[in-house]
Amino acid sequence: MDITLAEARSLAQRPLKLTANRVWRIYQGGALIHELRGEPNPQDGSFPEDWTTSDTQALNEGREHIVEGLSRVQLADGRTVPLRDLLQAAPEPYLGREHVRRYGSKLALLVKLLDSAERLQIQAHPTPEFSRRHLNDTFGKTESWLVLGTRPIAGVEPYILLGFREPVDKPTLGDLIARQDVAGMEQMLNRVPARPGQLYILRAGVPHAIGPGVFMVEVQEPTDWVVSAEFQVGQVVLSEKAALMGLDLDTALDVFEYDGAVGTEAVAAASLARRPLSDAETVVVGSEDTPCFRAHELRVRGDLPDRHRGEVYSGIVVQGSGEMVGPADSLSLQQGDSFFVPAGSQHEGYRSDDGMKVILSFPPTPAAR
Repeated sequence: MDITLAEARSLAQRPLKLTANRVWRIYQGGALIHELRGEPNPQDGSFPEDWTTSDTQALNEGREHIVEGLSRVQLADGRTVPLRDLLQAAPEPYLGREHVRRYGSKLALLVKLLDSAERLQIQAHPTPEFSRRHLNDTFGKTESWLVLGTRPIAGVEPYILLGFREPVDKPTLGDLIARQDVAGMEQMLNRVPARPGQLYILRAGVPHAIGPGVFMVEVQEPTDWVVSAEFQVGQVVLSEKAALMGLDLDTALDVFEYDGAVGTEAVAAASLARRPLSDAETVVVGSEDTPCFRAHELRVRGDLPDRHRGEVYSGIVVQGSGEMVGPADSLSLQQGDSFFVPAGSQHEGYRSDDGMKVILSFPPTPAAR
């Protein structure tokens, strides 16, 4: 680690700014991430995601030698240090005693910005039980989508594919994957127009694909596990090993949920509604939706005390600007910034003169899992 243990413990007493953390993926996108941050000449490319809060390494075939996905903290003297190093050096000041008792020094949370310029591959993610049995991991990959914006791509209106339209069995899906019948796989899924403000929970096992032109915050379990039903996206071709997480097809097919809701019921089961906590704060993903994580939307105007002091969480400023106010100093926040709040932070709250909207993401409470 590039800092001392004493420095690591000291940093746990204040909110921490995180640097941009773009990650290579097999699909194109990312222009709206540039735009959110006010960067000049926003362009789509091979880095369509920013893993804003992450101690999870990305899995990219052919790029195993590149460490991708790990968030870095911006220090006042210009240095940066991996967030994971801080968590491992001083787990309790950053994560809290109960969190450490359940998860050790792992954050148990992954938060992304994702902007698609082409459709992602049809896919599903494992449950924690499947991960323990086959992947030597304790986490699966339930995820949530908070749609920030949309755009037409090549004349195609933005959409998502979510859940089976009708009941599908394992042999039928296996045959489509073995033959790489992409049209057949697409026809099996519900196609839903994407609009800003939509909220979805994609529980492990539910088949899905994000269509082109969708910009979102994704809050999820801390893994990069995915079974890709398609072996090619755009110009990128995956090996069968990479597409199936190194498993044989029969085992990989067990990731998909075959007895869940279908058709409009599947879409309804995945759709979430905002629940106000106060005039300033709204639950977008609650513990009643999943035990895996929580997410809130915070609207700051003027001074706002932080009701989550003592909890570990992360934030993304999706609109406006402001600051987090502490007893000795403040952390300036601009649209597009991401930050990490240790459990031991001594800050007091938020302030914004012109208004600021922030998405807060929380790891699971130890009792929830």
